[in-house]
Amino acid sequence: MVINMNLTLQKKLELLPDNPGCYLYKDNIGEIIYVGKAKNLKNRVKSYFTGTHNKKTQTLVSKIEDLEYIIVNSEKEALLLENNLIKKYRPYFNIRLKDDKSYPYLMITKEEHPRLLMTRKYKKNNKNIYFGPYVDIKSATEVKKILDKIYPLRKCNPVEKRPCMYYQIGECIGPCAKKITANDYKSQISKIKSFLTGNTKEILADLQSKMQEHIKNLEFEAAGQVHNYIKSIEVSVQNQVVADSTNVDRDYIGFTFNNDYICIQIFLSRLGNIIERKVEYFNLYDTPEEILYSYLLQYYALNKLPKEIYIDELDGNLLSDVVDCKVIIPKRGNHRKILDTVKENATYYLNNNLAIEELKERKLQVTLNNIAEKLGVNSINSIDAFDNSNIMGVDAVSVKVNFTNGKKNTYNYRKFKIDESMGINDVQTMKEVLYRNYKDRKTNTELLIVDGGKNHLNVAIDVVHNTLGLKQIKIIGLAKNDKHITEYIITDDYEIIEFPKTSAEYLFLKQIQDEVHRFAITYHRATKNKNMYKSSLDDIQGIGKVRKNLLLKSFSSLEEIKNAPDEKLLKLGIPKDVIKNLKKKL
Repeated sequence: MVINMNLTLQKKLELLPDNPGCYLYKDNIGEIIYVGKAKNLKNRVKSYFTGTHNKKTQTLVSKIEDLEYIIVNSEKEALLLENNLIKKYRPYFNIRLKDDKSYPYLMITKEEHPRLLMTRKYKKNNKNIYFGPYVDIKSATEVKKILDKIYPLRKCNPVEKRPCMYYQIGECIGPCAKKITANDYKSQISKIKSFLTGNTKEILADLQSKMQEHIKNLEFEAAGQVHNYIKSIEVSVQNQVVADSTNVDRDYIGFTFNNDYICIQIFLSRLGNIIERKVEYFNLYDTPEEILYSYLLQYYALNKLPKEIYIDELDGNLLSDVVDCKVIIPKRGNHRKILDTVKENATYYLNNNLAIEELKERKLQVTLNNIAEKLGVNSINSIDAFDNSNIMGVDAVSVKVNFTNGKKNTYNYRKFKIDESMGINDVQTMKEVLYRNYKDRKTNTELLIVDGGKNHLNVAIDVVHNTLGLKQIKIIGLAKNDKHITEYIITDDYEIIEFPKTSAEYLFLKQIQDEVHRFAITYHRATKNKNMYKSSLDDIQGIGKVRKNLLLKSFSSLEEIKNAPDEKLLKLGIPKDVIKNLKKKL
């Protein structure tokens, strides 16, 4: 692979140390685009710039303009530092897991009168008791719904002084009204714990008793509801796949890879049953081992650690050091068989998904070729689209989205704040933004889309073709009808092109139009909210940064803050005189 690099980067590569550590790659505007870790920084970093690589890695390397590195004492320290740097900088080319990648848990709180809650936030060191993880939010909700009916606990927070609505509908046993003794409440908690740790006999017996009581009282609808609960519990037990006869929580982790992708699969075994599988696949920007380490560190930061992890082809000691549980590489026996099954599943999943992706790629390429042919150009592999958003000239913003090879390329998305001092109009905004985006004339854009008809098209032609001389860029406008639906394309030759509204070509262009509109609206709302809160809260005496953040977290709008009872604001720690001043200003 031929690499064109600047002199500074060349010199830094020459001076790389042999120590373990982390490396940070930066692009031409100084953004950190990738973070990695290495036993030997010199060998690992130089390997990116020599030899052959897959297309994904070539794309990464082509964007590297600078690098930094941090030396540490061991590979373990490097792995932990890498994880923290990824969290801090969220580099575009690293894998990043969101909070919704964590599983739901049921949690019994550590309070005088504990509550049963559902949460995705598993915290190791607090005193709450967690049960799960559950396959999905639906199954966790169903279990909680049953327990709320059969073994109700308190719901209110903080504890009310008189029975609440939940008590009235039978989903709370009323500790606030002294309707239950402390021992009876503990008994209720024990029954819930017993059920959530796999003992269904007691709850099934209680439900059978309740159902017979309802039948005896001719309460057939209530009896039918209890019967449904019994069936739900029986089905959930029948559907569990047995992994072994012990009650140890285990995760089985298998992975497979090819030149471009890695697929990671996790089987979750809880109380001796395989309850769920987790599967992900990622671009192979680094060695498979490095990506797997990075993934697992992020995954177990969001999810409860099992007692044991079974894995193949990794340094088990290193993983055990950083995730703080027993890591086993089985050679034979039942655990080896399960791990082989996990790996087989990962291979099947990767091959199956790549085959589907290949089919989609072929169809997408046909669509791109058809559009390019209609426009009279060779290719449209890089497409930019722009849109503006403001309300009567206030909080004006503009955005650019980019589609590369027919897919969203968020790395090339841009946001523009607009100077409002000279007044705002859509055409002037477009002129300013296009010039700012293309003024250095360094672009591989082949197609430029403006959201509008002839007026917007003329502005784009004037700036991009005439002023900047970028005549290699094809420019089109997407003109809408009275119903704000795209009616036709107008090209920089003023040719009108229409695609059938059900065609792949029309739907592709509409996808770009919808995406740039979504991005513009999202950015405008964020800017508007930021400015609104800044002007309304920052000037109020007694409301500093801490109190401002507390208010914004506790209330969804300024109107809600204004109408909130003083008692609620006092509970947040805001003094009476500040509350008075706050409501006066709002």
